[in-house]
Amino acid sequence: MSNLTILKTSIRKFNDLYSLNDLHSASGGEEKHRPTFFIRLDTTKDLITEIESENSDVQICTSTKSFRTGQNKGTWACEELVLAYAMWISPKFHLIVLRAFLNMHKQQCLPQQLALPEPEPTMTVELKVSEWRKLVSVWLQFTRFEESVRYLIRALGLERFGSTHTENSVVFNQTLCYQNLKDTADIVQRLSRQLPTKLKRLAKF
Repeated sequence: MSNLTILKTSIRKFNDLYSLNDLHSASGGEEKHRPTFFIRLDTTKDLITEIESENSDVQICTSTKSFRTGQNKGTWACEELVLAYAMWISPKFHLIVLRAFLNMHKQQCLPQQLALPEPEPTMTVELKVSEWRKLVSVWLQFTRFEESVRYLIRALGLERFGSTHTENSVVFNQTLCYQNLKDTADIVQRLSRQLPTKLKRLAKF
């Protein structure tokens, strides 16, 4: 697959070679601009020789391929030959192809966007007003209990022992309790906002 598109025509790619037949179609498909005629030019043959000799010390370079049948039927060429082919057709078409290649390479150089974590699943629970009142009542009682424990800790001077000595520490448990109440306060408030106005009056303590 290739990300190269010329004038709304997707240019196929095969083994790092681009389809000159697709380029030919994108240019208008005139008979005189068939890839076969371009490949037969002496200037094209010289360019192929230069490209392949330049890369001969590094790897076996194949700058063109032709298939008479099959899914990949047609003429395929490397990027340098594609640009030369576009110039042979017309300076205007050459500029279009050149800019398309530049844009494609620019997109390839952009850092890949990190995949965002999937949102946490949500759930919907129907509560009767009486159930809501029990839930909030427990939360409020727990809040008052935490406040009482915090008062005793200060009165007895236990805070000097810190909250991280042991999980059995009174200070540790009070701190954890306070944090949990703080984290769930917004949930209780959101539950309250979902009550209809009339039910809010009935649900008051």
